[in-house]
Amino acid sequence: MIQSQQEAMLTKPNAKIIDQTEAIATSLSETKRLRQLTGDLLTIAKADSNAVQLDIQPFELNAYFTKMLRPYEDIAESQDKTFSVDLPEHGNALFDNERMHQLTVLLLDNAFKYTASGDQVWVKVTLSANDWKMVVGNSGPTISDEDKAHIFERFYRADKSRNRKTGGSGLGLSIGAWIVKAHRGKMTVTDVQPHGAEFTAKFPRVPKVN
Repeated sequence: MIQSQQEAMLTKPNAKIIDQTEAIATSLSETKRLRQLTGDLLTIAKADSNAVQLDIQPFELNAYFTKMLRPYEDIAESQDKTFSVDLPEHGNALFDNERMHQLTVLLLDNAFKYTASGDQVWVKVTLSANDWKMVVGNSGPTISDEDKAHIFERFYRADKSRNRKTGGSGLGLSIGAWIVKAHRGKMTVTDVQPHGAEFTAKFPRVPKVN
């Protein structure tokens, strides 16, 4: 796709940028998709070879997620969606900063990707004596029971036609499940009424890893 677009533009050396906007946008979109796929495949390869070592550090959950989630308020506004966050006032947990950020981003990207104007996306973090949970939900389409049984498998696409449009590789949720498992946690997906889905990642506050 990228090569064809670039070759086509080379046949029009005198064309103005405004005349090639669609071709340029398509090339940029494909470049982003391939970069994401390359990164996902690299993460999977490292996970399979046990080359990933988690850097476990203590974090104050409210401060950590407040900072990370702030940009999504603007994203929601630009897409005419409602974005809400519910965080504990106090409390720490131990986890790998880079991997937790990756997990949160992929769950939110997934939530925004499969919601339309007027829908809701939310994040809720709760804390108990020994565990903590992060829930990312949305009021988009409900996931079938058959799809829920396979959704964390590599390359699985719950909606093949929809994923072709959004450029999904089928690796994001499997990487998310691996990140949760590496922290000795568990990730599940449940329905939201009247429609929608929630992904819940449950972690020990002090994971015994490495």
